[in-house]
Amino acid sequence: MPKIKDIPKIDRPREKFLQKGADALSKSDLLAILLGSGIKGKNVRQLSENIIKKFGKNFLNITVDDLVEISGIGQAKALQIASAISLVKRFYADEKSNEIIIKNSQDVLSLTYDLRDKKKEHLVCLYLNARNSLLKKEIISVGLLDKALLHPREIFYPATELNAASVILIHNHPSGDSSPSEKDNQIVEKIVQAGEIMGIPVVDFIIVSENNHYSFYEKLKKQKEGFDYIADGIQGTLFAMFEAEKPAYEITAEKIQENYFYIPQVKKNHIQLHNRRYIGNKHKLLEWIFSIINKECSGDFFADIFAGTGVVSAVATKHFNHVLLNDFLHSNYAIYRAFFGNEVWDKNKIDNIIKSYNNIYSDDLDENYFSKKFGGKFFSSNSAKIIGFIRENIEKNKNNLTEREYYMLIASLLYTADKIANTVGHFDAYFKKELTNDSFFMKPIDPINVQEISIFQEDANILAKKIKVDVAYIDPPYNSRQYSRFYHVLETLTKWDKPKLYGVALKPEPENMSDYCRNNAKDKFAELVRDLDAQYLVISYNNTYDSKSNSSRNKITLQEIEKILQTKGSTKVFEKNYRHFNAGNTNFNNHKEYLFVTKAKT
Repeated sequence: MPKIKDIPKIDRPREKFLQKGADALSKSDLLAILLGSGIKGKNVRQLSENIIKKFGKNFLNITVDDLVEISGIGQAKALQIASAISLVKRFYADEKSNEIIIKNSQDVLSLTYDLRDKKKEHLVCLYLNARNSLLKKEIISVGLLDKALLHPREIFYPATELNAASVILIHNHPSGDSSPSEKDNQIVEKIVQAGEIMGIPVVDFIIVSENNHYSFYEKLKKQKEGFDYIADGIQGTLFAMFEAEKPAYEITAEKIQENYFYIPQVKKNHIQLHNRRYIGNKHKLLEWIFSIINKECSGDFFADIFAGTGVVSAVATKHFNHVLLNDFLHSNYAIYRAFFGNEVWDKNKIDNIIKSYNNIYSDDLDENYFSKKFGGKFFSSNSAKIIGFIRENIEKNKNNLTEREYYMLIASLLYTADKIANTVGHFDAYFKKELTNDSFFMKPIDPINVQEISIFQEDANILAKKIKVDVAYIDPPYNSRQYSRFYHVLETLTKWDKPKLYGVALKPEPENMSDYCRNNAKDKFAELVRDLDAQYLVISYNNTYDSKSNSSRNKITLQEIEKILQTKGSTKVFEKNYRHFNAGNTNFNNHKEYLFVTKAKT
């Protein structure tokens, strides 16, 4: 068997590497350099060829145990190879995680948010490769955008240096008006023509002002089809002329076989926790969620910090020793205290009070705050009078009730009001039609028996700094719809502060407005992830990022969530096709729910 020294020097792996570089070597040659020497009967090149042949495409996943099974490979050499593979993987993962993919106008705006406040006009260019990845962000000019200050070479010379596949331009209007001027139109036309000559398309030209923006995307799209770029919810295909793999907007996610998990028993003629119309209600996703949590997480302490309806916590009480619920809506807090509280209460007392309420006739009642404000609008006049009377009665008799009894009566009233409300499920608007639903009938709630429970009404980001848990379930608002405004009638009914109301929807002064419904949602989420002391983070989110309705569109992209979570620890993503609760007439197809599971670094 020939030895390595018998091979001509120029063909030996080390010498070839030094003379011609790594690209001139085969995979087995590169591995031969790493191995250093062969074994009896096989030179190092033959040994490396055998290893490459044995593992093939699975080479990057081989372990030390796999390698030591090969004759002549001891533990030291096996560790050497496995360490080299892990090192390459680590650097590749770091590079990949730092990659910024531009797929829509919101991605562009998030990278250039600082332009909105500039007192002078700026032109900024984003240079992209064929995978929509940002190569460079560069300020092209500062001052008035005119022909004297701007020449296409200022834009396309760096593009050729970077080997960019396309460019996106962003220009600010300090005046506050984002509408394009005649000069803007001329500049855009000139730049687009230059890009076509250079073979570097201009994907978009965006004008930003302090509170708005304008995109030329549609006009540019009509000139040249073939862009996979989204502007205000309209999607095409980017760089069809390139053979490079086009990145999908969605992320890679796993599917999981669902198992049955305990869901609280339903008691007839009683209100169940999930009997609410509520945006983001996870009742129909519980088995999917807990199948994943059971498989991926462990521990005794479960925290639901955007608890919403509380249905996730209801199941968690059967699988964890201690459960924490939090939501900053007054109505949700009252419902948690009713269903999950561990204070004493008298069932017969509650049943008798509710029976007496069901014997009330609206004709016997005077008008009250609730009927004057909401009667004939969100509720029939008769039902509104009864609801207002009962709420006033609960408050007057508060001293005769335990805290649990007080909240149980309020919760029963909230659920009853929600059921007969003249709405699609929220209180941002009501149906303008003749009201016929006078079917007010109050039922007692079916409380959930728990051992250890903590109930909070705090801002989630503030609470995150105070708690230490095993599993933190995070289901934040997804879009610009503020829950405190959507459910303002239930908030008013809970607080019973009888506030002054404004507008057609009869809303009080704003309160409990969430940053997760604003443009800084990504920053708040990153802060939350950073501050949470939890072994596992489980995040629910969906894919309504390209909904045709601006108010329905996600404030954080799936990629942004994944990237933020990767700073906390290793992250898995699971998906499920799911028809979500639609609180209006917004149409959206291919709806998916995602569950991110992050195991925090120790």
